[in-house]
Amino acid sequence: MGSNNSLVPVFIPSLASVLLHAEDAKGSPLSEDEVLRVRDAAVCMMMDADDVRKMNESRGYADLDPEGCWHDFQMLRRELGRLPELPAGPRFKTLDNEDPAYRETIRQAHETLGEFRRLLIQSKRLGAMAMIKTLLKDGKHSKHMWLCNARESKNGFEGELFEVPGELTAFKVGDCLDIRTEDIVDWMVNDDGVLFGGYSIRYQRERMPFEARCV
Repeated sequence: MGSNNSLVPVFIPSLASVLLHAEDAKGSPLSEDEVLRVRDAAVCMMMDADDVRKMNESRGYADLDPEGCWHDFQMLRRELGRLPELPAGPRFKTLDNEDPAYRETIRQAHETLGEFRRLLIQSKRLGAMAMIKTLLKDGKHSKHMWLCNARESKNGFEGELFEVPGELTAFKVGDCLDIRTEDIVDWMVNDDGVLFGGYSIRYQRERMPFEARCV
């Protein structure tokens, strides 16, 4: 048996399927208040975190995050082609830093920084979007954040914040940050829809509901 400190809520059936069913029953998109009411009324049980990871691996996806279910549900609706699309707002997802699969994405990002440097030169010429990801800390709060307009710097790379969660009060949108090479946790270049790098993005997509990834 796991420790009570490692117990996490699990929706049975999944929150994604419950919300999709509620929207189908309504016949129109759920409002944010309706999404939260459905979430709060859904059947939920507590499971050990290790058992949850095993369950996610066995069924091929992780459920929507209940704390960010509005944003996650809108992303799912878009993947499924449901109209009309509704504003999802920013999503600051908390990743499982101890998951070996997630740690592997950081290793891959560091091993391919040479490729990123080469792509940075091309991105300037082609106008492709280049970004870096790092862990920002503000007191007791910390979040992994993407920075846009990435470029090399003396210490490693620098980029600009384009969204900031409210708890990181020491930062603001537009801040240009110089990030040491060892503090880079991911990088990406998006060249007209073609993604290079973005290992944590691929990690998250693999854990989306199966029906969303197969659209």
